[in-house]
Parts: sequence; structure tokens; C-alpha cells
Amino acid sequence: MPNVVVVAAHPDSASFTLALAQEVARAAAALSATVTVHDLYADGFDPRMAAAEVGTTQFADELTARYAREVLAADALVLVHPVWFFHVPAMLKGWVDRVLRDGVVYELGSGGKSAGLWRVKAALVINTANSPEQVEGALGEPLERFWRDVVLGPAGVQVVTRVRCAKVLGSSDEQRAAWLVEARVAAEDLVRSCS
Repeated sequence: MPNVVVVAAHPDSASFTLALAQEVARAAAALSATVTVHDLYADGFDPRMAAAEVGTTQFADELTARYAREVLAADALVLVHPVWFFHVPAMLKGWVDRVLRDGVVYELGSGGKSAGLWRVKAALVINTANSPEQVEGALGEPLERFWRDVVLGPAGVQVVTRVRCAKVLGSSDEQRAAWLVEARVAAEDLVRSCS
């Protein structure tokens, strides 16, 4: 069965973002996937890249090295985060910078072409947001471009699915339950696509 890494980034352990991450992890495990969760805040991850890491494939601390090992062993990746100022939280951007870098998950070749060095071919991005979807569209879909075109696509990920939960602020219990079901179904689809 597939190996799935779930990366969650929210500072509040009682947040709906983390509830979504837990639901996804449960759904994947129920289909016999091996699931590893990187809860960046709870793990005490330092998003700041050390000078010793710049331009290398070395890691300044064991947690980041472990994250990289686990990501390299993954068949699928799930990223769960809030949308802050139409982008990812700085904590998650630091994870991208330090873990998903050149020489670790992709290799930049001549002419700017890149090749993936990992097994991940499918990813699921789940966002919590408070702005209407039309606002993101008017801004040119910054998160779609970031994940699909900047981070995951060049690293060889062929399928990127996104689930957007909005407006979370003031949402009802019924709406949150529906989003949890949507996230669970998307996670089940991801696992099945990698089996």
C-alpha cells in the first residue's frame, strides 16, 4: 500500500485546519496506507534556512533531515494549511525551502528543466480560507500557481488536487462536517490512485 506524508501547518492545535489533517490521515490509514504526519508547529520545526544549508543537500538539524527522508519515501503528499494573505503560512514556506529543494526532491538540469528525485506523483492540497473564491481568481490563483506550477510540478508531481474550505470563519458545524467529508473523499481518491 502507498506511503502518504501529511504536512500540516497551523499554530492552533484546536484549529479546523488540523482537524482536516487528522481526518485525511485517518482516511488514508483506513485504506491501509502508511501515514506519516508532519505537524510543523507541534514538532517545533524551524522554517529558517541555515547558511550551512544554502546551495547544499545537507540539513542543519535532524528534524528537517527526517522530514526529507520521509518525503523521499512517500508515494503521495498531502498539504493542509490556512490561506494567509493569499499564500501559505511562513512556517510552511520554510518547510518547502528547506525540505523540497534542489538536489533533495528535484534536480535542476540544463536549460532550466527539472526532474523529480522522489516517488511522489500525486498530491492533495487542502486549504482553509476566509476570502471568497472569486478574490483568489481575480488575483490570478496565487496558491494554485505556487503549488502546481512552482513547487510540485517541476518536482515531477503529475496530479495536484485542491480542496478549498471557505469561508471558515463563522461557518456552521454542518458546513465543517461537509468539508471533512470532502477532505476524506479526496484523501481516499489519492490513496487509491497510488495503489
